[in-house]
Amino acid sequence: MQTLRMIMRAMALGLAVMVFVPPQILVLMASHLFSKLWFPQCLSRVWPIIPLLFFRSLLKIFGVRLKVAGPKPKRGTLVVANHISWFDILAIGAITPLSFIAKSDVKAWPLLGQLSLLQRTVFVDRRRGRHNKTDGDTLTQRLIGGDTIVIFAEGTNSDGLKVLPFKSTLFAGVERLAKSEAPRAGVPVQAMTIAYRRLHDMAMGRRQRMSYAWLGEIGLVSHFLFMLASAPITIEVMFHEPLPDEMKVHRKQMARTLHAQVKGGLEDMARGIEIPRACDT
Repeated sequence: MQTLRMIMRAMALGLAVMVFVPPQILVLMASHLFSKLWFPQCLSRVWPIIPLLFFRSLLKIFGVRLKVAGPKPKRGTLVVANHISWFDILAIGAITPLSFIAKSDVKAWPLLGQLSLLQRTVFVDRRRGRHNKTDGDTLTQRLIGGDTIVIFAEGTNSDGLKVLPFKSTLFAGVERLAKSEAPRAGVPVQAMTIAYRRLHDMAMGRRQRMSYAWLGEIGLVSHFLFMLASAPITIEVMFHEPLPDEMKVHRKQMARTLHAQVKGGLEDMARGIEIPRACDT
C-alpha cells in the first residue's frame, strides 16, 4: 500500500511541478528584464498567487489536512515561527502569500532550493556567526515594501515536542527600524506555532510526532520518501496576536515574548485546546 501511495504521489508531484513552476519562472524573469517599467507592478500582483496554489496542491498530493487558527498576518508582517521539518514551508506557504528567511546553503538543496528561489526567499549567511546589518536591512526593506516574511527563530529544527530558544540577533533589523525617527517606521511582528498533530485523524503520540520532525541525523531524501509514503496527517497552525509597538525596540524582549507565545501555542495544541479558526486581520 505504501509503495503504491508513493508512486501515485510521485507522479502527481511531477505533474504539479510542470504546471506551476514554469509560469513562476517566467514571471520572475519578466520582472527582472522590465524592472524599470510598469510591467513588474502588474507581475507583483500575480507572482504570489502561483506559489500559493502550488503549495496547496502539494498538500493535497501529500494527503495533508491543514487547520489554521488565530488572526492571519497583514501584508508586511514578520511572522516568527517554530521549525520542525522542511515540510513546514509547504504547509505555511499554502496559507497566504509570503516569503521565508533561510540560510544561504538552502539554495543548493534539491527541489527545496528551487522552491525557495521561486518564493523570493531572503537568504542569510549564518557562517558569519551572526545575523549581520546587511541581512537585517534586506529583511526590513522587504517588510516595508509589503512582503510578509516568515522566520524560523530557533535557527534550526526541533523535535516537534518543544520550542528551542529564539535567537534575538534575528530581530536586530526590526529593532533598528522601531528606534528610527522615520514616521510609521515599525513593521508588524507576529508569532506563529506549527505542529504535526494527527495521523489518520487520530491524535499522534510523542514518538509519532517526533518521526515527522526532520532532525540532523536524517537525510533530506530519506525524510522526503517518508513523507511521500506517509498516511494522511493533520498539521495545525496557530497565529498569535501581533506584538505591541513598544516591545519592538528591545530585540531580546521581543525574542522572549515571541518564544513564550509559540511555546504556549504548542502546549495548548498538545492539550487539545480548541482555538477559533483563522480570520483575516
